[in-house]
Amino acid sequence: MSNEWDEYAATWENNEATAEFAQASFEQLTELTSLKRKLVLDLGCGTGLLSQLMSPSTKEIVALDGSEAMIEELDKKGLENVEPVVDYLTRGLVAQHPAFRNQFDLVVASSVCGFIDNLQETVNIIYTLLDEYGLFIHWDWAVDSDDQGFGMTPKRAEETLLNAGFSKVEISVPFEIDAGKGKQKVLMGVAKK
Repeated sequence: MSNEWDEYAATWENNEATAEFAQASFEQLTELTSLKRKLVLDLGCGTGLLSQLMSPSTKEIVALDGSEAMIEELDKKGLENVEPVVDYLTRGLVAQHPAFRNQFDLVVASSVCGFIDNLQETVNIIYTLLDEYGLFIHWDWAVDSDDQGFGMTPKRAEETLLNAGFSKVEISVPFEIDAGKGKQKVLMGVAKK
């Protein structure tokens, strides 16, 4: 399954901002919830930087990405409790793939949601995958306008999460990353089922 992100996979982790984004996301995550014995879905996991940070604490991680080359880079990390899946999150995948037989305690998405074409449908699926009181936490580049194509406005993030049915939604801008064009704010959406 060829994907536009495949060409970035081999050098993805060479960019200091990539590791910094994953580390900052992980720090925010561990302030919000314990990872101990949790079943986690890492949506759009890329090369698995966030999965690698979460792995020592979690029970199991399903690491999902549409880029086969990104998943190959994740495989090289040899994380025993991480099950890599090359695909996109769809209702068909959830119905057919054994990795989705159990409900997740936590779904995370690091710099992913702002790039998804049909975000509302994806978030609706995430809601159905979460166990009672499960959490969905995502980090995306904070943008001023939804037509910028690579990030999310706080308004869009909040509306999407509420429309999916989450009972408690909090949107914040907890950190900034210098991605080579100056400091860029990062939005965090936290949604509780």
